Order: sequence, then structure tokens, then C-alpha cells
Amino acid sequence: MSVTPGELRGADPCKVIDEKVLAKFGKVEYDRGISYGQCDIQLHGPDDSSVSVFVDLQSGPSDVSAGDPAPTPVLRDGVTVYESESYGGLTGDKNCTRDVVLREDVAAVSIGVYGDGPGSRACTIADTAAADVIRLLKSGGLPSARHAPDSLANLDACELIKESEAARVPDIDPGEVHAEFTGQSCYWGPANIDEPNLSVLFEHLDDALEGRPLTVGGRTAAVKYRPADDDSWALGPSLPSCSVDVEYGEAGPTAKGRTEVVSVGVTGDSSRETLCSLAQELAPKALARLPVGRPGDQP
Repeated sequence: MSVTPGELRGADPCKVIDEKVLAKFGKVEYDRGISYGQCDIQLHGPDDSSVSVFVDLQSGPSDVSAGDPAPTPVLRDGVTVYESESYGGLTGDKNCTRDVVLREDVAAVSIGVYGDGPGSRACTIADTAAADVIRLLKSGGLPSARHAPDSLANLDACELIKESEAARVPDIDPGEVHAEFTGQSCYWGPANIDEPNLSVLFEHLDDALEGRPLTVGGRTAAVKYRPADDDSWALGPSLPSCSVDVEYGEAGPTAKGRTEVVSVGVTGDSSRETLCSLAQELAPKALARLPVGRPGDQP
């Protein structure tokens, strides 16, 4: 491979598949989502149908739902690609995933095609997209996202909380840490909404923060509580959680016009008061470890 994991981390996920390749399957529409390492691409057909091509820069094969078979490794043009297929539980639509491995257990490009009603195009689209990703990784022409030097895109969320601080959260093992390949999220304890954990997430948003307003380190912030959900239609049951979301600065250039946000969240069986108190206690500690010099920093 001509591309290194470090170069992939700084790539633009919306450009790792040539738009002309995707245009064979419909009109292409890009959605930057909320994370620098992800891109949601809609392919609109002439009959008002559409499928979603979700690109995620990650460390290995995608997780599969309980009961589904593990992804199958297949060698394509000398590159390992993990393949999996499934059907939507509510709609019955065909879903197809191809994870192109740059370096085993280190870096991969995940391509997930979702919402194929007829069920005849999902894997064709995924296979075509995977072939183009392989071409790009081998050629070395990876398109950089050109992140600003002080952007959250260049930072590691796991470095913002110490293990001793994570230990303040009840019922988690602070030594159990789950880091995202691009550094845009980190979980202490299980990375599941139905188990206690602590999370630090980097996001870029185009809407105002939701929740009770407050100020953290001189920055605009908000506290947001989410009650337990016995059966979320998309994600399953969840425990209560509380997060403190803090504005960090302007995003760009790939997410120009949006605001970078640091979110510190606590999930668990504890009371609302306990969860939100811990989130408000840990958020300033995380913010204090960010580089200085962005809007809102104190002299």
C-alpha cells in the first residue's frame, strides 16, 4: 500500500470513493454527518428511491448485530476485504458492508450500503466502491481533509481524561478504554448505551447546543440529560445518560460553517443528579487539556 494509517486518519472520508464511480448508481448527495472520520452519501434513483453509502475510517472490521455471522475476509487485488450482508429488521431492506483493510487491526475503510428496498443493488454498489477505495489506497492519491492545525480532527479524545478521573464514574472499569481510529471518540468502560460508561466525543454541528445552558472554561456549553429507553427502535435499550457539550471553535474546511463541539457524557444506573454532576465535574478537566488559542480560551 502507498498510503499510511496516519495519512488515512487525516483523509476526507467523502472523497475516498470517486464521485463518478458512485454516479453510476444515482444522483450523488453528500452529508458530512457530525464526525470528521465519517461521511454519509445518498444515491438518489429516478423513481424517488435512494440508498445510503456510509463511509467510516476505522481500525478493523465493522461490528455486526447479535445473531448475524461475522464478516468474511476475502482477498481482492491483494487486499483483504471483510464482507457482510444483512436485512433491516423493520424494513427488510438489504444492507451490505465491505471493510477494506489498509493494515490489519490498525486501519481500514468501511463502506456500508443501506436501505436497498429491492435488495438487488446493495452489494453491487459496495463491491464497486470497495474496488475504487483499493485503487486509491494503492495509488497513494489519498485526498487530505486539510484540517486546520488547531482542529479537533488532529486530537485524540482519549487523552482528555485520566484513568483516575474515569474511576469517578460508578460501575465501570476505568482501565477498559475503547478508542476510535480517527481519535474522534473514546469510551471508558463498555462502548454500549445499555452499560455504564464515560465518553468523550468530538463533533461538528450546525445547530445550537441543546440542553440547559452554562459556561465551561469561558466557552458556551449545555447540559443534556437523556432518560432510560427500554427499547429504542434503532439502538435497543439504553441506560440514562447526561452530557456536557462545549463549543470549541469553527470547523473547517471540510465542515465549513459548523462548530466543533467537545461532548463529555456519563451513562449509568445512577440518578439524574449524579450523572449530570459527574459530567459537569469532568468536562472542565477535559477542556483544560485542549490546545490553547482558540476562541473562548482564557488568558
